[in-house]
Amino acid sequence: MKSSEFKRIVLPLSPRLFRLSCNLLNNREEAEDIVQEVFLKLWGMRNQLGAYRSIEALAVSITRNLSIDHLRRYKREREKQKAMDPALINDQNVLNDIILAEQHEELLRIINELSEPQRSIVQLRHVEGCSYEEISKLLNMNVNAIRVSISRARTQIRKMMVNHYSTWKA
Repeated sequence: MKSSEFKRIVLPLSPRLFRLSCNLLNNREEAEDIVQEVFLKLWGMRNQLGAYRSIEALAVSITRNLSIDHLRRYKREREKQKAMDPALINDQNVLNDIILAEQHEELLRIINELSEPQRSIVQLRHVEGCSYEEISKLLNMNVNAIRVSISRARTQIRKMMVNHYSTWKA
């Protein structure tokens, strides 16, 4: 893939990738860094991009994975800080941040356990914010099938979350 093709095909994905990463990280600057990293990865893969059915889906997957990796690094760093400074345990804001980060990570883990195409559909709908029609075009599926799949995935996610937290508290 030449530079002009890359600019024409890949760079317009920037707003979508930024929204995804920003939604996952809740931090604009870090989301911008993730998107830049995604573009660097895609540029390094530019000669193999023709083998992929959807460069957009590949870019979304890379963005999601890099964002999740970033969240995991953040969690490890916070745990190290907490271990070094026990006074942080009393700080309610830090504690709330840790709890929210753990819940978010658990939800992402559960979404990743869904079978295809449910995983992709949930990712596109709830993380990316795509409409049913956009998902239909991207995945070449009927809108009604997407709605049914989302409903079943939500039910499965709900059951898995309840199961996780009921065993966690026990």
